[in-house]
Amino acid sequence: MKNFSKFFKIIFFIIISVVTFSNNSNETIKVALGYSARSYDPHRHTDSSTLAITKQIYNNLFILDDNGKIEGELIEKFEIEENILRLKVRENIYFQDGEELTAVIIKESLERNKAIPVTKVLVDPIESIEVIDRYNLQIKSSTNLNIVLHNFTHSSLAIVKNSRDGKLVGTGAFKLLDWGTGVKVILERNENYFKKKSEILKIEFVTIPEATNRYIALETNEVQIAYDIASIDVKALEKSKELRVINELSYGTDFLSINTEKAPLNDVNLRKAINFALDKESINEVIFENTSKVANSIIPPNTFGYSAKEDKIYNLEKAKEIVKNYELPIKIDLWIYEDTSKYQMAQIIQANLKEIGIEVEIKTLELSSFLQLSAMGQHNALIGLWYTSTGDADYGYYPLLHSTSKGGVGNRSFYENKEVDRLLEEARKEQNQSKRKEKYTSVQNIISEENPIIPIVYKTYTIGLNKKIKGFKFNPNGNHILENIHY
Repeated sequence: MKNFSKFFKIIFFIIISVVTFSNNSNETIKVALGYSARSYDPHRHTDSSTLAITKQIYNNLFILDDNGKIEGELIEKFEIEENILRLKVRENIYFQDGEELTAVIIKESLERNKAIPVTKVLVDPIESIEVIDRYNLQIKSSTNLNIVLHNFTHSSLAIVKNSRDGKLVGTGAFKLLDWGTGVKVILERNENYFKKKSEILKIEFVTIPEATNRYIALETNEVQIAYDIASIDVKALEKSKELRVINELSYGTDFLSINTEKAPLNDVNLRKAINFALDKESINEVIFENTSKVANSIIPPNTFGYSAKEDKIYNLEKAKEIVKNYELPIKIDLWIYEDTSKYQMAQIIQANLKEIGIEVEIKTLELSSFLQLSAMGQHNALIGLWYTSTGDADYGYYPLLHSTSKGGVGNRSFYENKEVDRLLEEARKEQNQSKRKEKYTSVQNIISEENPIIPIVYKTYTIGLNKKIKGFKFNPNGNHILENIHY
């Protein structure tokens, strides 16, 4: 009798969910995330859950089109003359508090980025910003302006402003209604959006850490969109009459980051042995069911500056040959944040390294602690994920490898190589795109030998949607665009 009562309650919940969605289809759409967003301030936090939400609240000066080409969003037109970028702001764009977007506000927003360490790396090339008049400004750059234009597409360079009550507001399709703790975030439609007004009245983001539970929530219509669906659930999604799946290459790369300042992994030969010992093909097969692609570079193939040069392949005998000169076992810790695929990846890495006499202790941290403590260099190694979100290699390499980026900016391997620094600095100034690419290829070759970061797989985004949802726009940087979704 108790089992029957429980079964009845489940069926009742499903029916109510379906009816609610049918009757209020364009009122509220629910989106499931794998972990909680950290803030509604896109300048201070660049994790994918935060930017997945803030992308709906704020706009950028420029965006990347479906072919990865630059086009204006808040900018009507632009021109380049040597190291000067002249911008014309679109008129009659209003923030969610009613104030019009102007050149002065854009300058203030970019200067705010300069004062925040995590996004400073994106605006460092800007030497000066001059307001010409209400809708025109010019920017002087110390680097190739292609880098600056690509950086402007990054969601953490969205244009923000403080409202009269001191809260950040944007010009986006949705505005913040309720943040709470970040576990549940509700956005409401911006009635004065400068593009087409959304058909959806509200979007509710909910945090569901377990991938299996996100799939169940999608299947029972508790949510209508679910990010980061587990590979094991893809086949079921493909067979479903009510659901569909998007499975596309992102700008992201999963990698093993090694702390080069902390023994014993400050030894370049030991890092080389680790690279040979990693069975990346098995990681792709076991965890991602071959839906991802084994990585040979920190930056993915769909970004400028990528080199197709073959990386080291799995070779257990070479790895054993290197470590026979060491006193075994060698003990290290491997940090991950709370994520099922990261834990599975860590287990395979643990098994791989055990075969060559390296004992790995897996330590799982809550995301905020993971980011804070790894920025302080307290780890031996960690499994990271980095999005070259701008579509340009500068944002893949400079934050992760340049010596000035150590710690919270991105270089959690605490790697320092004068030649790499020089190449990255020269690539920023080089105006010829072919010569820039050659310098990035040289960087990739050095990293392949010194292994401060070992690329594992290019992240494929797997998203589940209710088939009744239309207008969803996939974005390779992970900040998918929801302004045109409808039922």
